[in-house]
Amino acid sequence: MQRRSHSLALLLGIALLGGCASQLPLREAHSVDLQRYMGTWYVIAHVPYFAERGDVATADEYHLKPDGTIAVTYHYRKGFEAPEKTWGGKAWLPDPSNTAHWKVQLVWPLRSDYVIVDLSPDYGSVLVGLPSRKLMWIMARERQLPDAEYRRLLDVAKAQGFPVDEVRKVPQKPEDLGQPGFDTP
Repeated sequence: MQRRSHSLALLLGIALLGGCASQLPLREAHSVDLQRYMGTWYVIAHVPYFAERGDVATADEYHLKPDGTIAVTYHYRKGFEAPEKTWGGKAWLPDPSNTAHWKVQLVWPLRSDYVIVDLSPDYGSVLVGLPSRKLMWIMARERQLPDAEYRRLLDVAKAQGFPVDEVRKVPQKPEDLGQPGFDTP
């Protein structure tokens, strides 16, 4: 029941915030190779909101299914000593020719946009956001991201109109707790 309420709260937040778009469309990453994009992405930083606030050691995992949809699993902990929890959903491409713009559904019937705004050439880091620009995530294949790449992605986010002053890093290891710029559990 707790997993379901966490999922519902997460999706409601995304759906409500995602529906507020009044700016120009986001510039999307070009030519996203879905096979290469699949796998685990650690959440390095985000604009926190109620459903994710306080989560640590978070990651998104994507798997391309034979029918073309994408299985989505969110991994998180409510503290480093707490057991890992997961919840799942699905994603799909509303336009199969545009692999940078997905629809995500974590709880039926609610769905949200998922826009790959910037993707490093080596598929090592990514900036994902909502068209409303109220929420965004910086993710990487490793639990840490070099400072220069993190700053580059923040610059891209700022140029796209995201509220970079609200961005907080997600603690991926216990030593991150309490450090400047990190979300607090």
